[in-house]
Amino acid sequence: MRTTIIIPAAGSGQRFGGELPKQYRLLGGIPVIVRTVAALLAVCEHSPVVVAVDVRWASYAKRLFADVGLAERVAVINGGSTRQESVSNALEHPAAGDAELIIVHDAVRPFVSPPLLRRVLDGAEREGAAVPVVPPKDTVKLLDHERRVESTLPRSRIGMAQTPQAFERSIIADAHRQAAGDRFEATDDASVVEYAGYPVLAVEGEESNIKITTPLDWLLAEQLLAQEES
Repeated sequence: MRTTIIIPAAGSGQRFGGELPKQYRLLGGIPVIVRTVAALLAVCEHSPVVVAVDVRWASYAKRLFADVGLAERVAVINGGSTRQESVSNALEHPAAGDAELIIVHDAVRPFVSPPLLRRVLDGAEREGAAVPVVPPKDTVKLLDHERRVESTLPRSRIGMAQTPQAFERSIIADAHRQAAGDRFEATDDASVVEYAGYPVLAVEGEESNIKITTPLDWLLAEQLLAQEES
């Protein structure tokens, strides 16, 4: 099936700190976002990529991809004020227009493996929408508005969502239209699709598919990279 990869990358990385957003920082001498795109293209060799960035970093991002020979493969566009807006903007790009499947992946998850991506794609082809999940290690508490424990959720029914997530283009496009019309906001695209009433299949995620959000995550990323290269 024809696929298009969307990378929402307009975040400023406030939780990480520093002037350079974490998606552009060098991990093993290579920018995180370049590693992320390369990992996806290892499976989706012919898929166009649309990267939505903060307008202030657009020229910088274009230069990064040009430096590694991906200028023709990666379209850098202006993102929105939220992750959801960035994905919506990317869905309007011509590179996503004739896709059958849309892959959405976090810019700061550079360790996505080929087997994980294939599981997600297979799930989306069968069910129309798929999200990778990992089981929680800790006991999960549901809190009320006063921060008191309301209940304890059964871990056997909890999945911690990751990306890449994949969707039939018609499904994710319709879901984003509904969400925008209702002013519904979510933190991932599976939630947007769920809100629109479409079923989403959960597939097996991977613990190593970390999202680099904090300095501690960065230390873990360096260790994972060292293991890959050893």
